Amino acid sequence: MGIFGGRKARTDGGAVVSDRGSSKADLDALRQFAETRQGVEAWIEPQTSVTHTTLLLVAHDGESLRRRVSSAQAGHDFARKKLKIPVYDSNLVPIAARKRDYDLRKAKAAPSSRPRTSAPAAAEPVRRSPREMQAIMTLESIAGTDPLPDDATFDQLMKVYKKARSQAHPDRLGGAREKWDTVEDAARALGLPD
Repeated sequence: MGIFGGRKARTDGGAVVSDRGSSKADLDALRQFAETRQGVEAWIEPQTSVTHTTLLLVAHDGESLRRRVSSAQAGHDFARKKLKIPVYDSNLVPIAARKRDYDLRKAKAAPSSRPRTSAPAAAEPVRRSPREMQAIMTLESIAGTDPLPDDATFDQLMKVYKKARSQAHPDRLGGAREKWDTVEDAARALGLPD
C-alpha cells in the first residue's frame, strides 16, 4: 500500500468524494424501512454531478430514507418487485410534499442550538456560535442577498439557503461543485434540512 492509499479524495471545497457504490447494507436498510412504516412510496433519483443514483422511500407521515442503488432500473425493480410499493421517477413525479413538511417540522423542533422560529424574548438574546455566524455569512454571500438580522428566523435562513443552493448547483450555469459543497457544509452547521 502506498503512502497516500488511505486518504480519501476531496473536492476543492473539502467534501469527501465517495466512490462507494450501492451495497447490500443499503438494500437491507431500505427493506427494513419499508417493512416498519405504513404507506411507503419510492422515488428514483437519477445520478447527477453531485450524487449517485438513489432510491428515496417516503412513509405516510413524511419520514424518509435515501440510499444508493446501482442503477435507476435496479432501484425500480427493487421497489416494485421486492418491496411491492409504488415507485416513481423524481424527474417526472415530484417528491411528496409530506417529506419536506416532515423535515421542516423536525428541524424546527430541534434543540436550542437551532435558529429561532419566533422573535426571542427581550431577556434572552439569540446566541450563535462563530461557526454558525460564518455559515450564515457564507450562505448570504453565495445567494447574493442582503445580510440577515442578528435574530434571523428559521424561515429567513431557509429562504437564503434555498437561493444559495440554486446559485451553487453544479448542473446550473455559474454553479460549481466547490460552491455546492460550501453551501451544504454551511447548512449542516446551521442544522437546516435539505
